Amino acid sequence: MSKKILWIASYPKSGNTFMRSLLSSLIYTDSGEFNFNLLKKVKQFDIHLYFKFIKMINEDDYRKLNDIKVASKYWKLAQKKFIEIDSNFIFKTHAANLMWEKFKYTDEERTLGVIYLVRDPRDIVISYAHHMNKKIDEVVDSIAKKDSVVINSANRVAVPLSSWDIHIKSWEILNVPKYIVRYEDLVNNTKNIFAEIINFLEHDLKIKFAINEKKFNTIIQSTKFNRLKKMEREGGFPESNKKNIFFRKGKHGDGKQLDKISSDKLILNFKEVMKKFKYL
Repeated sequence: MSKKILWIASYPKSGNTFMRSLLSSLIYTDSGEFNFNLLKKVKQFDIHLYFKFIKMINEDDYRKLNDIKVASKYWKLAQKKFIEIDSNFIFKTHAANLMWEKFKYTDEERTLGVIYLVRDPRDIVISYAHHMNKKIDEVVDSIAKKDSVVINSANRVAVPLSSWDIHIKSWEILNVPKYIVRYEDLVNNTKNIFAEIINFLEHDLKIKFAINEKKFNTIIQSTKFNRLKKMEREGGFPESNKKNIFFRKGKHGDGKQLDKISSDKLILNFKEVMKKFKYL
C-alpha cells in the first residue's frame, strides 16, 4: 500500500465517478467486472471518516469541520493518517489544490500522482444545475466564483472549490506525475484513454495490478454508461442524493442548450482555459 495518495481530481460533474469505476475494476478485481461496491475502494477523501482523529485533539474543531477555516488546519495531518484507517490509497476529490490562509490542500510530500478530469464548463453547468436542483444562472455565477467552497454531501467537511479555471490550474502546477484527460475524450475514446491510464499507473506511478485482454474488455463493457444506468434503476446508486437520477445521460454537448447570455458569460470568464482544452 502506498503511503501517498493518488488523487482522482475534478470539478464536480466532470466524470469522476466514471474514472473511479474504471480504476476500481482494474485494481481491486481479478475479473474486471464492475459493481457499485467497488467505489468504496476509491472514496471521496473529504469525508468524516478521515477526520475522526480530530475529536481526540480538539472536540470543538471536530464539530466545525464544515467551516473551511477549521478543516484546512487538518488537511495535512488527515492525508498522513489515512493509512491508519484503511488500505485504500486512491481518493476522489473535488477540492481545488489551493491555500486556505497558511494551509495548502495537498502537496508533493503527500501525493503519489494525479488523474485530473476536465469537462466543458457549459456542460458542467447543465449537469450541475440538474443534479443540485438549481437554476442555470445561479450555477453560471457559482462556477466563476474564485472564493467558493464546497462541503461534502453529508455536510461535514469543507474544501476549497474556487472557479472552474483556477481549479484546473491549481492541480496543473502540482509537481507530481499527472495524467490530465478531457471527459469528452474519455467518453468518446474510452479504450485508448484507459490504455494510456494503465500505462501511467504502471510506469509513472509503479502501481502493481494484473491486467490482460480479457480483463481489459470486461472493464470496458461493465462500466459502460447504459449498464451503470441500469444498475442504478434496478438497485439504486449509494452515492446519489436520492432526489435525482445520478446516471442521467453520460454524454456531452448539452451545453449547447444554454442561452446566449449564460454561454457568453462562461466564455468571457474562461476563454483562455477553454481554448487550451479545445472547447473554443
